[in-house]
Amino acid sequence: MTMLMGFPGAGAGKNVFEIWQDRLKDEIEFREILHNRRFTDTICQTMDEAAERCVKEVLSVYKEEEELYFYGHCMGANVAYETAKRLAKDHGIQIRGLFFSAFISPDVPIEDGIAHLDDNAFAEEIHSHGTFPEEFFVKPALLKLFLPKIKADYRLIEAYCDSEHYVLDCPFAGFFGTEDDSVTEEGVRGWGEYTSREFLKFYFPGDHYFYYDHQEEIIDKIKELIREFRRKEIGKQERDYGRDD
Repeated sequence: MTMLMGFPGAGAGKNVFEIWQDRLKDEIEFREILHNRRFTDTICQTMDEAAERCVKEVLSVYKEEEELYFYGHCMGANVAYETAKRLAKDHGIQIRGLFFSAFISPDVPIEDGIAHLDDNAFAEEIHSHGTFPEEFFVKPALLKLFLPKIKADYRLIEAYCDSEHYVLDCPFAGFFGTEDDSVTEEGVRGWGEYTSREFLKFYFPGDHYFYYDHQEEIIDKIKELIREFRRKEIGKQERDYGRDD
């Protein structure tokens, strides 16, 4: 059996993985891995806490005979990497492929963070992103309920910067927006230093939120790549798709 685990972005904005299970169910089991969205859990304040919680969740459902793949969106890209690293180092479990979108490599620091803003300014900033339900911002009780978890996500990813450079023995595929100013060339290239296998880069028209316009294409490409990864093992190389330069 093939299992794909999805790691959402900061605050787990709306509709990140809403259609994934239905679109994958014929050949791949899909499961969300959450570190800061269950109200029964304490809030993860650091990447170490988030990754350890994700490791426990993966281990609770993973079976040895399964092919395991990770997909991380935005902040979830680095959480997925850290989870995969811990699984390999501490449990001898190597994922078969890492997919990610709209985020810089783990060793590139975030220089324009927003977690330091007061709650009102922070709420205004994430409202402007257009990826959280409007209901949050018109119902103060809802905003009060969710804001601490959302802000904790931003705080932990803005404080995180990897220096270990642990290399995963699996192929990578990254999905990026051609007009995404938050993902620098350095941040894209850096991902290639974290894999001993091939690193495929796919570019789509759009800014940081290109994912919401190209979600079905990304899902279908991941299905295609998983089939390709099963058929062959490819050594170290990089390939770009969808760029003019």
